[in-house]
Amino acid sequence: MTFFNKRPSLKKEDISDADKVAEFVMWFLTNEEIVKAISNLSNRVIFGEGIRPLMGDSSNPEKIYPNIKSIIEWFMFKVFFDLNNYLKNAKKEEFELFIDMLDKISGEALVVYGDIGIKYKMDFNNFVYEKEIEKILDDQERAIFKTNFLSDNVLAAETRILAWIYQDYFNEWYKGK
Repeated sequence: MTFFNKRPSLKKEDISDADKVAEFVMWFLTNEEIVKAISNLSNRVIFGEGIRPLMGDSSNPEKIYPNIKSIIEWFMFKVFFDLNNYLKNAKKEEFELFIDMLDKISGEALVVYGDIGIKYKMDFNNFVYEKEIEKILDDQERAIFKTNFLSDNVLAAETRILAWIYQDYFNEWYKGK
């Protein structure tokens, strides 16, 4: 690992600085496999179709930044929004609960799209989105698959980033439930 690939930290006082948060998140989008998955073709296509991850309106960055054009931009704003609205002054237990919530929604989404994938004998080992999504003929089931697939990818990535921030802030590893 070179000096330039060293994982950065995000100080509490920098949470309000959108550029510093974006730089921090970009490191993960470039260097961390779970977070990198957000930028894969399937997530870009699903996002481009107007589908958004499961998380409720209160955490939707497009309510504040309506001109978001890409999944990467959307994700950066979501992390920025969540840090500033829910975690900026959070105590350790509150921070844990927030990560737990994201992890729970992500896990539920994984089960939903996984069950649909199994039902249609999708090849998740050699997953080619355009090929596999064609196996789902029912439009409603296809929409459920897409929403949950995108949700799991986005929320797992945010969980990963927040777990690192948790470690930096509280000097211990996030363990989850």
